[in-house]
Amino acid sequence: MRRGICFDNAFGACAFAGVPCLIAALTLCMLVPSAASAQQITVNADVESRDVYVGESFLYQIRVDGADSAEGPDIPALEGFSVEFLGGSNNSSQSISIINGRIQRQVQKGFIFTYRLTPGRSGNLTIPALDVKVEGKTFKTGPITIAVRRPSETNEFKLRMHLSRETCYVGEPVVLTVTWYLRLDVQNFRFTLPVIGSDAFHFEDPEIKPDRGKSYYRISVGSGEVIAEKSKGMLDGVSYATLEFSKVLVPMRPGTHMIPEAIVEAEAVTGGARRSDFFDDFFSDNFFGRRRGRLKKFVTPSNSLSLVVKEMPSEGRPPGFAGHVGEYSISTSASPTTVNVGDPITLKIILEGPDYLGSVDLPPLGAQADLTEGFKIPEERADGAIEGSRKVFTQTIRAKSTGVTEIPPIELVYFDTKKGRYLTAKSDPIPIEVEETKVVTALDAEGLEPGVAGTPLERWKEGIAYNYEGPDLLVPEELGLSPLTGSAGWLAALIVPPALYVLVLAGVMVSRRRMSDPDRVRARGALKRLRTRLSAIQRDDGLSQAAICQAVMEALREYLGDKLRRAGSTLTAGDVDGLLVARKVDRDVIDALTNILSTCEAGSYAGDLSSAGDRESLVTRVREATARLERQI
Repeated sequence: MRRGICFDNAFGACAFAGVPCLIAALTLCMLVPSAASAQQITVNADVESRDVYVGESFLYQIRVDGADSAEGPDIPALEGFSVEFLGGSNNSSQSISIINGRIQRQVQKGFIFTYRLTPGRSGNLTIPALDVKVEGKTFKTGPITIAVRRPSETNEFKLRMHLSRETCYVGEPVVLTVTWYLRLDVQNFRFTLPVIGSDAFHFEDPEIKPDRGKSYYRISVGSGEVIAEKSKGMLDGVSYATLEFSKVLVPMRPGTHMIPEAIVEAEAVTGGARRSDFFDDFFSDNFFGRRRGRLKKFVTPSNSLSLVVKEMPSEGRPPGFAGHVGEYSISTSASPTTVNVGDPITLKIILEGPDYLGSVDLPPLGAQADLTEGFKIPEERADGAIEGSRKVFTQTIRAKSTGVTEIPPIELVYFDTKKGRYLTAKSDPIPIEVEETKVVTALDAEGLEPGVAGTPLERWKEGIAYNYEGPDLLVPEELGLSPLTGSAGWLAALIVPPALYVLVLAGVMVSRRRMSDPDRVRARGALKRLRTRLSAIQRDDGLSQAAICQAVMEALREYLGDKLRRAGSTLTAGDVDGLLVARKVDRDVIDALTNILSTCEAGSYAGDLSSAGDRESLVTRVREATARLERQI
C-alpha cells in the first residue's frame, strides 16, 4: 500500500504549530529535491460568463502557466466591448509531498492578467486571439465568443435619461440627467454610460451644492465617479426610490448625435419581507441584519436619445465674440459709489442664462474701451462663483480722475441660440462720485489751523481766554482699563460680544466645511456606524450562519467605502487591497481586512460559521482590524 502526506505551503501550515514545526519544515525543505523537469509554458484565456446582457460587465482572464512573469498583451479596441485593465498578479505555488518515504517538492509557476469587459451591443461578439510574451517567446490565446442579449426593464427597476434640450449649437452645454427608479433593496450595482466614450462631446460634472435635507452618494459610472442624489419619485403612477446624477455634454462638432441607452446592473434582495419604511431606509446603514431574501441580478436599460447640434454661422460674427453660446443677460453692482481718486471699487458682474455655467468665463475687462478710459483695471480677477442660476465675477477697479461720473455698461457678445444670431448684452451704468484725493499735511495730523507765519502767541491778562498756569491746574487722571475692570457690567460688555462672535464664526465655519464635502463627513462617522451595526448583528439571535457572514461583509464594505470614498457595495477584496496599498497602509492590516472579506463571502454562500462563538470571533476580528486601520488613515 502507498502512503503519502502532502504539505501545501509548508511554512504557512507550520505557522500554527510553533517554532519546532517551523524548524522541521526548514530542515525538510533543504533535503527535498526539486521537481525533476521544468514546467511547460501554456497560455489560456477564459471568461466569467459566455452569456451576458448588453452593459453587463464580466471578467476576462489570461492565465500563464509555467512562468511567474509575463508581458501583458497589447489589447486593441475590442469591437463591441469597453475594456478596463484590473491588473496582473503572480499565481505561483509550491507543495511538498512524501510518498512511500520519498520526499519531493512541486513548484507550480503561474501569472494571471485580469480585465473587465462590458459589451456595448447585442449579438455574438468575439474576443480575438491575443499575443502574450513569456520568456522571450510569443504565445497566443484562443478566441472566445460571447452571446450578448438585450436587457429588459422590470417592474422593480426603471432607468431614464433626459436632456435639458434636444437641439443646440456647437459649444452650447447640454445637461444629461440619469434617473434610476428602484423598488427593491440593492447591494452591488454598476452604471454603464456609453456616451462618455464619444469624442463628439466634452464632458464636465456639474457643481453640487449640498443640502442638509438630502442624501448624496459617490457612485461608479464606467471608469469614473459621479455624485448622485437619493430621493423619491413617481413614474407611470408608481412610487419609487430614486438615485439621480447628471453629466454636462458640450458638443464639439455639428450633426445628429445619438445618445445610446445607459445600463445599470445590480444585485437586489428578492423573496424577503418588504419593509414599510423602504423609501426612508434605501441605501441606509440600518437595514442590515433584518430578515433578508435571496440575491438576484437585474440588468436594466434606459431609453436612448438623440441631440441635433448646429454649426454657428461665421457670417456676422463680431470681433469681440469669446465663445458664449446661449441666451445671456448681464448685470452689475458696485461698492462703494462715493470714493476718492485711486480708491478701490468692488465691481460685481453677474451672468445669467445657459443651462450650465460651470465652464463659462468673463471676457477680459481690459477689452472694454469705455471702462478702461476712466478706470484702472488690474490683471488679477477672482474666479467666478456659481450662485443658483447665476455666475458672479468680482473685479477691483480704481477711478483715474474726478471727471469720472459713472461705471459704464459692461458688454458681452454672445450667440443667441433661439434667434440664431449674434447679439450684445449690456449692463446698466452705475453712477458714482469721485472726489479729489486730499493731501494730508503735518498741520492736519496735529489738528491745528494754519495762521500768519511768524505771529507769536499772546498772553491775555483777563477774560475767559486767559491762559492759566501752575501745578494747581494739574488733575490726576488714571489711564488704562483698570477703571472699567472694576465694574462687572463694563467687563461683561467688553468680553461677551467678542466671545459670542467667535462662537458663531466657529459654528458657521464647521457647518460650511461639512456641507462642502459630504464624503468627508461620512468618512469621519464610518467607524461609529460600523460598530453600531456589528452590535446589532451580535444581538440578533435569529440570523442564520450565512446571514451573519452576509451582514458582516456588507457592514465592512460600507465602512471601507466611506473611508476610501468609494461605492462600498461594489468593493471586492482585490479593490480594497489596491486602494489601501496606495494609501501606504501596513501589509498586515490589509491582509486582515481582505481575509475577513474573503471569509465572509464564502460563508454567505456556504454558511461556514458553526456556532455563536464563531460569530463573536468574526465580529472581534472586524473591530480589531478597523481600529488598526483608523490609526493609519
